[in-house]
Parts: sequence; structure tokens; C-alpha cells
Amino acid sequence: MKREKKELNEADRLERKMRAARTWRDIGDYLLCMLGGVIYSAGVNLIVFPIGLYIGNYTGIAQIIQDILRHFFPGMADIRGLLLLAMNIPMLVVSFTIINRKFFFKTVLTIIMVTISMQLIPVKQIIPGITDTLTLCIIGGLVAGLGSGLSLRSGGSAGGVDILGVYLSLKHEGYSVGKVALIISLLVYAYTLFTFPVAIVIYSIIFTLILVYVIDQVHFQNRKIQVTIVSKDRGVLDLITKKIVRGASYWEVKGAYTDEPRYLITTVVSKYELIRLRRLVIELDPHAFLIEGTEVNVTGYFPSHFF
Repeated sequence: MKREKKELNEADRLERKMRAARTWRDIGDYLLCMLGGVIYSAGVNLIVFPIGLYIGNYTGIAQIIQDILRHFFPGMADIRGLLLLAMNIPMLVVSFTIINRKFFFKTVLTIIMVTISMQLIPVKQIIPGITDTLTLCIIGGLVAGLGSGLSLRSGGSAGGVDILGVYLSLKHEGYSVGKVALIISLLVYAYTLFTFPVAIVIYSIIFTLILVYVIDQVHFQNRKIQVTIVSKDRGVLDLITKKIVRGASYWEVKGAYTDEPRYLITTVVSKYELIRLRRLVIELDPHAFLIEGTEVNVTGYFPSHFF
């Protein structure tokens, strides 16, 4: 009896220790999300905006809206941060309903920090002695990409294109995060092409490409996830091969508790495909369960579905 009690106390202490570790890890992630929002805002306000560049994302849309408003209200103050917040409110609703609560709260904090920082940090060139636009494009892309990627890597988002892309990819098979980002970029650059010199458009595109590349490196945007699914419905295989368009392997097994036949299915998907796969599997078989592993290295043929 004493031995059993001692083992229970030890298990309880281990559980408390693990819970405390998770709490501190979550606090660190929240702080990094906020820091990422500040770094992103500093990059665009202190490097990108002063040289007149446009960003091919929601920030670029906010720039366009402000330009239009200033046409009718000359001398209007810079409200790009507030416009970005207003456009992200619907995206917050989407993140709350289709992704998860931690992602939602981290995204809220990140968007708040971006809004406050963009309003408080002046649009002013602060790098002395550097006047070359291409150099500033590179530096701005590195700084802003680091901030945005840091927030994403910590489990949050600055909102906008990422969330909109995930939502549309869940609702419509023809959409992906990459396609939505491309559409937003085309809208921004179509506007700049007809209203600014071609050089502004070219440098804006260069900046955005650097921004996306840095985000990808910091965030592991195309991160691969191994998924093991246990289900009684063989239709899960069709979901993977026809809806998600990925390969899979499966075994016919039996449940140890019920001794009933099941399918043990394993596949590898991207993090965006995982969200859709979860929903489709649970809709098909509410009693199925999924095991997800994020530390996956794939050697061989694994085509990108980002676009």
C-alpha cells in the first residue's frame, strides 16, 4: 500500500512538473508572438514605408485604402495600423472557429502588437548613409520576415493572408494558402503599377519575395507532418488520395479492446493540409483518431501543394 501511494505521489509530482513546463513554454510563445509583431512593424515603418514600397499582403491592402482615403481627406493621419486591425477582425473570427483557441489568442496578441506598434513607431528612415533602394529592400525583407516568421513559429500569426488562405482551402478545393497570397499580391501590385513608377512595383515585388523567403526559413512554412489514422471506414483512404491528393499506406488491424477490424493508415501532409484532413476524417468517421508527428524529414518525391 505504501509503495503504491509513493508511486502515485511520484506520478502526481511528475504531472505537475510537466504542466508547469507547458505553462512556461506557452508564456514564452506568447511573448515571442508579441515580439515578432513589434519587429515586423519596425521593419515596415522604419525601412519599407519611408522608401515608398508596397507589401503584397494585408498590409499592402491597408496602404491602398489609406491612399484612397487621403485622396478625399488630404492631411489625414497615418492609420494603416488601425486599418489592418479592422481587416483582421473577420480573420480572428475564422481562426477561432476553424483552427484552435491557442492559435486564436496568440494571433489576437500579435495583431494588437502590430496595430499599436504601427501607430506608435514613426514612418521614418533610420538607417544613416544607406540610400540604395535595393539594399533597403533586402534589409527590410530580412527584418519584417524575421518578425512575421517568429510569430508564426511561436504558434500565432499577424492575421490576414495565412488565415484567409486556410479558410478558403477548407471551403473550396481549388484554393490554397499560396494561391490566396498570390491573388492579394496581384491586387496590390496592379494598383501600384497604374499609380506609381514601374521601379516602385519592381522593388516592392523584390521586397515581398525576400519577406516570404525569410518567413519560410524562420517558420518552416512548408513543414511536413506525419499522420497516423485509426478508423473503421476505408473511405479515409479516398479522402487522402483524392481530396488531399497525397499517398498513404495502410494495414488491416484489430482493436485490442473490442477485437473489431480497423484500418491503420499512415501518410505525410503539410501543416495546411492537416487542418483539412482532420475535418474530413472526423466528418466521415467521428470515432476515428489521429496521431500527428511534427518532426518529419521526407526523402524522395513529395510535391509541394502550397500553390
